[in-house]
Amino acid sequence: MTARQTFCRRSLLTSAALLVMVALVVAVIVIPQVGAEASRGGTPQMAVTAFWVNIGFALLSALALFLVAIGSRVANRASRPLLILVGLVVLFLGIACFDAASAYMSHGPAMRTAARSLFICGAVDFFVGIMAIVAAFLLPMKT
Repeated sequence: MTARQTFCRRSLLTSAALLVMVALVVAVIVIPQVGAEASRGGTPQMAVTAFWVNIGFALLSALALFLVAIGSRVANRASRPLLILVGLVVLFLGIACFDAASAYMSHGPAMRTAARSLFICGAVDFFVGIMAIVAAFLLPMKT
C-alpha cells in the first residue's frame, strides 16, 4: 500500500469518526436545549426535526466515507464522485450548523452552549467536507 492510499484511508476513517461525533454532540447537547427553549414565537419542534435530519445526513455521510475507506485497495469508478458528493453534502451541513448557531446566539444565555456547540460542529463539518473532496482527488484509481 502506498503512502497516498494510506493517507486517504486514514483521512476517510478519521472523517467518518468526526461525523459520528458531530451527530452525537447535536443529539446529546443541542437537541435537548433547543427542545426545552420557550422563546416567544419560536418553533422548537421544527428546529428539532431539522437537527434530526442533519444527524441522519451526517451518519449516512459517515457510512459512505467508512465504506469507501475499507473498500478495495484501489478505488473503483464510483468512489471519486461519491466522495465529492459526500464532501458537498457535509459542507452544506456545516453551513446549516453555522446558520443555526448564529440564530441561537441571539436567544440569550440559556442557548449559548447549544450555539457554541453548533459553531464547533459546523467547523468540523467544513473540515470533513474538505478532507473528503481532497481524498477524492488523491485516491488512486484503477487503471
